[in-house]
Amino acid sequence: MLTIALDGSVRRMQACSLPESAVIVHVRASASFEYPVCFTSDVFSPMNRDLRHLIAGREPDVRHRVAAIVDRGAIAAQPELNLHIERYARCHNDALDLVAPPIVQGGGESMKDDATLPARLQAYVHALELDRRSVLLVVGGASLLDLVGFAASMVQSAPRVVRVPTTTLAQAGPAVLPKSAINAFGTKDFLCTFRAPYAVVCDRRFVETQKTREKVFGLVQAVRAALLWDEELFDWIVLHAHRLASGERDAVAELLQQSAALHADLAATAPNEDVYGPEGPLAFGAWSADRIELHTERRIRQGEALAVGIALDTTLGALHGTNTEAERESIHRLLERLGLRLWHDTLGNVDSEGRLLLLDGLSERSFGRSPHVPLLQGIGNGVIPHELREDVLREAITRLAHRDAHRAHAFALA
Repeated sequence: MLTIALDGSVRRMQACSLPESAVIVHVRASASFEYPVCFTSDVFSPMNRDLRHLIAGREPDVRHRVAAIVDRGAIAAQPELNLHIERYARCHNDALDLVAPPIVQGGGESMKDDATLPARLQAYVHALELDRRSVLLVVGGASLLDLVGFAASMVQSAPRVVRVPTTTLAQAGPAVLPKSAINAFGTKDFLCTFRAPYAVVCDRRFVETQKTREKVFGLVQAVRAALLWDEELFDWIVLHAHRLASGERDAVAELLQQSAALHADLAATAPNEDVYGPEGPLAFGAWSADRIELHTERRIRQGEALAVGIALDTTLGALHGTNTEAERESIHRLLERLGLRLWHDTLGNVDSEGRLLLLDGLSERSFGRSPHVPLLQGIGNGVIPHELREDVLREAITRLAHRDAHRAHAFALA
């Protein structure tokens, strides 16, 4: 088992050949919080002791009460998943006490719109008498991890939440960050808490059950991480784009591990900064992607929308000179090589007075301040807030529309 500590300095994991044994990254932000992020395979195999170690390692003489909530999508991909969780608990029953059979909860971003779900999950925690020494094991995509983490954090004697992300989108970063959020008042992630998880377990086998397109959509999170913090990783993605586009197992697993490490470093170095706000790095590409999701009533995948958002922000960056045209073209070509479209019709939506509705997403994030958009400062150098003018936004949208039309014409002639 390889252990890496992230305590405020950037340390990129070397994962040119993925080890079969577990890799654990310890996220440590001074006295604020500390939690491990474990990369493993077959986490619920009785022979794999990683989950047992993460739950019981700090208190080896205690039999830990555990309840499990599983994403319906994960069950669809692995119908016997709940049975595997129960078997794992039986094989390690000296350390783990599974107090109830795992329950199944629907996943997807629309689930975070249901204001009744947090209370229902809290009622479940209350009924099982889970306290701060108990464990709530959450197995699923980013939305379920968000929802359960938010609901649990509101409980006075909150149980320890152990996240097991099952999708590329979740493993690439969201599952690693000490944030849980739900949607409210028509705004994505309007209600949020910053209670860190007790542990995160990224199982490489789960993403192998995803369809190739779903894998690639999730990898957009990793592309964004590379654009923000690691030019070397971006170059690696460009070099291996064909492997990633086909969902090749080792390439996907390596990229997810590198991206999660970058997000873990962000959690360790900026625990108190508003990295999710209108000018923070995680708003890059997301401010418009969130609006696209809303306008399509969540029918578009989050990764699909984020690809469009990244394309838009890098075009804005080229117009404002924060990133070069060459960098913009390199980024756009990479996203297209991954099979992603850089356009959605909702980009051009306007109100009755002809004002771009996309600006509403930026205004909501700005909370009354002058809207600024986070633009890329070249590849790997983070973002810089820049005041957004509607005429420049219109120009960026026009350029993306022309590029999309040109690609569609080229495909028609092929």
